[in-house]
Amino acid sequence: MISDPASSTGGPARPTPTAEARGLPGPEPIARRAPFSGNPAVGQRGQRTRQRILAAALRAFGEGGYHTSTIADLARHAGCSRVTFYQYFSSKEDVLWHLAGQVAHQVSASVEAMGPLTPDGAGWTAIRAWVAQYADIYEHFGAVFHVFESAAREAESLKALNTRAVALTIARIRSKLPAAASAAGGADAMIGLLLGATAHACYLGRILRHAAPHAYPRARVDDAIADIIHRTFFGLVPDVNVHGRDAVAAPPIDFDHRADGTSTRRSALVGAARATHDALLSAGYEAFIRHGYHSARIDDVVEIAGLSHGLFYRYFANKADLARVLVLTAMEPLSSTLAAIPAPPEPGSGKAWSTADLRAWLRTYNKMHASEAGIIRIWVDATRRDASLGTDAAAALDWGRRQIVHFLEPRGFGDVHAEAIVAMALLDVFGGRNHPTQTLEAAVHVIERGLLGR
Repeated sequence: MISDPASSTGGPARPTPTAEARGLPGPEPIARRAPFSGNPAVGQRGQRTRQRILAAALRAFGEGGYHTSTIADLARHAGCSRVTFYQYFSSKEDVLWHLAGQVAHQVSASVEAMGPLTPDGAGWTAIRAWVAQYADIYEHFGAVFHVFESAAREAESLKALNTRAVALTIARIRSKLPAAASAAGGADAMIGLLLGATAHACYLGRILRHAAPHAYPRARVDDAIADIIHRTFFGLVPDVNVHGRDAVAAPPIDFDHRADGTSTRRSALVGAARATHDALLSAGYEAFIRHGYHSARIDDVVEIAGLSHGLFYRYFANKADLARVLVLTAMEPLSSTLAAIPAPPEPGSGKAWSTADLRAWLRTYNKMHASEAGIIRIWVDATRRDASLGTDAAAALDWGRRQIVHFLEPRGFGDVHAEAIVAMALLDVFGGRNHPTQTLEAAVHVIERGLLGR
């Protein structure tokens, strides 16, 4: 890791505490690697070369993904040879490790600079300032956030870095809370969920903002994140984290016109035609899981299915069309589950809210999300590389956002349209994983207190 992470890739400058205070590895000396250079000393020119490689990798990972980017791609983007690349980095994983280390250092520095978290306006302002800093980091290092999870599943060094950085960040945030809040049972699990939801809300906000720039300005989403975090810690505080319902409703985002017939395509097929269609879908799922969207080929799909290219093109226009059908098919169980979220009672209705019902629904949602986790990852991968799928992603997210708006509206306060984005992010972070009871209870707490204000 490097002492000034911002300097290497042009990221936003941040105050950087000492390595010992951060609990992360200290600055490593920059040296050329043997046997690719006989002189390990690096001057300003060498430092610029190394920084250029890191910046090039950030760009390459953003454009083509981690798994499909090669050392040759990184060297070409950096304007250097492969030999020069190997003077500074041992592998592609090594480059990502350094980029992820920069993210860890910047996030750690932003938390270190955060003011005390208190129930008053000063505490809310401290959270809001941190959210803005975190969103800045995400804007610059978005490619690292996007590729890190899948890369870390295959690399212990990346997994260890993430585990250490997350644990440190959680501890730092807990230290900013009043003693009673920081000592509460499940505080670490709750903070961990909020951290994950913050990162994912930045991602969802970018997708929606691309489709509807004026409906989802970053400041609106950042305000929503800050309100939810502050309410989670301190409950409803009028004029601090509770606002009127004067926020402008966002217009619906429509699916790409090419998706119009997707939902009815299979229903029009019978017998052998439907079986062939389903076999290609199953093969496409396997190919995408095995190779990722970007690397999977039509050849892979037809080989797995044992069918011809001609049959493939009878049912699907191209790879993007196949991915669209797979994702929209996977949306059906997600949609029905999301629609079944327990509705809070209307004020004055006399009906009681049931925490047990919410807990049971979260378990159901988690199981459903786990079964669709593979195709959801494909969706994330595909939407970053295909403009039409990106439009569909925004439309699908907007559908889910509107479902959550209906869930939040009975509470009677705040910007339910922006907070629904954060709620979706929270559910995505919670879903698809085997959670201990403490994490389930943390999710219940964030939803009840942070979102519903109960």
